[in-house]
Amino acid sequence: MMLRDIMEKDIVTVTPDMTVREAAKKMKEEKIGCILVTENGSLKGILTDRDITCMIVADGKDPNYTMVKEIMNCDVVYTSPETDILEAFKIMAGHKIRRLPLKFNGKLEGIVSISDLAPILKNEMDNFFHVEEVYHH
Repeated sequence: MMLRDIMEKDIVTVTPDMTVREAAKKMKEEKIGCILVTENGSLKGILTDRDITCMIVADGKDPNYTMVKEIMNCDVVYTSPETDILEAFKIMAGHKIRRLPLKFNGKLEGIVSISDLAPILKNEMDNFFHVEEVYHH
């Protein structure tokens, strides 16, 4: 199974020059824990609720005057919608990330999260062990 089969296509984004408060408000409205940062259709970074907590709240910075570009992670790990689910899981585990943006031909196409992959991987493992169990009887 490929990521294109399960990816979220409705991508929520902010721009680097928005305030952290604006980004946080958008995340709250959309009920998401991370938001992609784009500029002119190009992926520039990623901002998580943990980034906001650690770099704004814990440091006592004002979210009304701190720009997204000041705290976003610019080193975004991404892959293609054509990536196999198991390979995506390996990428995410290797980089210790929970969300993986998907780009195709330089264009942002979607995003998957570990919670999107987990039930599919569990099902695959259950099927594998069921086959193993049947085979050994």
